Amino acid sequence: MQRMTKQRVAILKCLSESGRPLYIEEILSKASLETPQINLSTVYRTLKTLVKEEKVALIALPGDKSCYEIAKKDHRHYFLCDGCNKIYFIHNCPRGLSEIFPKGFSVLGHSITLNGFCVDCND
Repeated sequence: MQRMTKQRVAILKCLSESGRPLYIEEILSKASLETPQINLSTVYRTLKTLVKEEKVALIALPGDKSCYEIAKKDHRHYFLCDGCNKIYFIHNCPRGLSEIFPKGFSVLGHSITLNGFCVDCND
């Protein structure tokens, strides 16, 4: 286990307090409020370690961007806003998935990302 540096604490704090997954740029921006000397390479390196330690989860989104959140035991679903590009949690898992996959198949897991406009961008 890595020692708890100021940078690790700042990154974990901003992810814990965000209420939603964050892109790397958002993490850098928020963490630099706590630790002004933090830089992008430190954020990448620290996140890589935190993902390896299973303290942080990497969320691979459709397209080329990924974001990060505090690791949870349960699986999650997301809503990606096409206006502001922020990602939000969907707190419920859809029911009836067994009705849409082919007969005879067995599903081991799933992930769902919906997209559209968040409440702020929908105005």
